[in-house]
Amino acid sequence: MAGRLRAGAPPRVRAPLLALDDYNRPARLIDGADPAQQNDWLNAVYDDRFLATVWAMHDGNPTVSSSASLPTLVARMLQLLDLQDGHRVLEIGTGTGYNTGLLCHRVGAEQVTSIDIDDVLVAEATDRLSALGMRPDVVAGDGADGVQDRAPFDRIISTCASPGVPVPWIEQLADGGVIVSPFTLGGALAVLRKTGPNDFLIGMPEPADRRDHHHSTSEMDPHAFADVDFRLWLSLHLPADVRIVDLVSDHETRTRTGVVVHDGAHRAEARFPTDDLDMHITQDSRRLFDHVELAWHSYQLHDNPSRERIGITARTDGTQTAWLDHPDSGVTWPLLPGGDNAWR
Repeated sequence: MAGRLRAGAPPRVRAPLLALDDYNRPARLIDGADPAQQNDWLNAVYDDRFLATVWAMHDGNPTVSSSASLPTLVARMLQLLDLQDGHRVLEIGTGTGYNTGLLCHRVGAEQVTSIDIDDVLVAEATDRLSALGMRPDVVAGDGADGVQDRAPFDRIISTCASPGVPVPWIEQLADGGVIVSPFTLGGALAVLRKTGPNDFLIGMPEPADRRDHHHSTSEMDPHAFADVDFRLWLSLHLPADVRIVDLVSDHETRTRTGVVVHDGAHRAEARFPTDDLDMHITQDSRRLFDHVELAWHSYQLHDNPSRERIGITARTDGTQTAWLDHPDSGVTWPLLPGGDNAWR
């Protein structure tokens, strides 16, 4: 059961949870309803940074369960959505209702449907919007299911990242409609237009499961890990259960000293050199860093492709495929190899 943290939580409960934010910087709780904190609240709202709005406890660990995106990201996603008069819009992830209000302002509240899995957030956002004279259809439910009763939609925008395109989104999107959604693949922002089906699958073999450790060096350029295009390419190449985390020495400057590649049970660590020597790699027999090096060599082989060269095909049968340059290029990756159940 997830425990919620809001402004009224006791200080002894808040303090350990808000010690660091998601960027490992000191965080503090700002209550916009408190007149003494009003200026700080306004500065935080208009600052171009991610804001945690609700914290939750999962298995004893604090996580952000709802947040406000960077204002520049909000503006960019709305620009890419290319809203036109008369468009019917579905928003996945109501949150505070801020983005919902922007959608209402553009196309009219009667054209906007928003869904959030948190019924408390839905009630709060509905009240805020109503106070502004906006009454969109805001419902509580699983965003992966969309809102069938209000379909079809000309535009679908997701404020939360997903590993693929849920089938109901495709089914509820009108022909020629557009989906804008951040993906968990290296932080990529996907812009998808509903056209026709294509079908590709490619697999990556798993190494044997032994627990002995291996030490080696890598000639891979450490600066690649700061390249957002390579991070997307790397995410496409890593097995679905594998994550990569930066090691940093200075939380203010976010100076990278290495990376950890892990799947929860297995771990590989790469330490960046402080001179001209190669990176030092330590990994167990799953050899997770081998996937990273293979992705790096593939990235170079394909002329360091930018994320604009990556496309996505999504089908109603649950097949989700990313591809390089063109659906028929032969360079493809499965996004949801298990069908729509893999998204949930």
